[in-house]
Amino acid sequence: MGIANLIPGVSGGTMALIGGIYDQLISSINSVASLKINRDAVFFLLTIIAGITISIFGFSHLINMAMERIPGYTYGCFIGLVAGSIPFVMKRRTKGKRSNYLFMLLGIVLVVLLAFTAGDSGKVNETGEVTHSIGSLVYDSIAGFFGAASMILPGLSGAFILLIMNEYERIVNAVSSMDILILLFTAVGIFLGIILVSRFLKKLLVKFPSATFSFLAGLMIGSIPDLALRAGTYPEVAFRVLGGTLFGLLMSFFLSKAGQRNDEEM
Repeated sequence: MGIANLIPGVSGGTMALIGGIYDQLISSINSVASLKINRDAVFFLLTIIAGITISIFGFSHLINMAMERIPGYTYGCFIGLVAGSIPFVMKRRTKGKRSNYLFMLLGIVLVVLLAFTAGDSGKVNETGEVTHSIGSLVYDSIAGFFGAASMILPGLSGAFILLIMNEYERIVNAVSSMDILILLFTAVGIFLGIILVSRFLKKLLVKFPSATFSFLAGLMIGSIPDLALRAGTYPEVAFRVLGGTLFGLLMSFFLSKAGQRNDEEM
């Protein structure tokens, strides 16, 4: 999940779905947020946070290098991971309901529209200055809120949302330079985003599970074209993307099987 959140277009929520821990993740966040001390939920979240933290600080350089040097294979791998997990998500729907396709289409359209909205956003300003005005810090919190909210939703990448909001490089630079003020305001937004969106999703998964998973499947399907376009110029990178996709599909298969075993044990 940590590695996925480093890459624009890839969602940590997708990785949670592939691994079969999505429901447990949402339930655990809600349990802790409601101040109901559940030892299993706390332990589960601590292991997730530890894994995300280690992967972000331990693999960020490697992932950035892979995206720069072998983008075709890298993005192809994530295309395979996402595509391979879609059937797993589709199984969670009630078959035969026409409304499912409407919610799925809604998810696809939402991601595609966001991809077109992004454009060239996310670039640093010409002077390269880092401002700490009240307005910019409040905007950091807002960006953190929407970025964190999208991390929970499969198909919507937190890094992708930060790109759209022109905050990606500012936040990444703040992490590398340990700009405490920017990180603090961003962390407040992230905390609120995770808590509020997870509570909303929990209600949807209980009351409208089929429609919710249809929408989540649509988000994942809609993210694939954006990932493919980020891989490079076609047709030069086509075989690299195909190779990476096949590897990603294989990874998705084994992760999904492991996730199914995890669900059965629970």
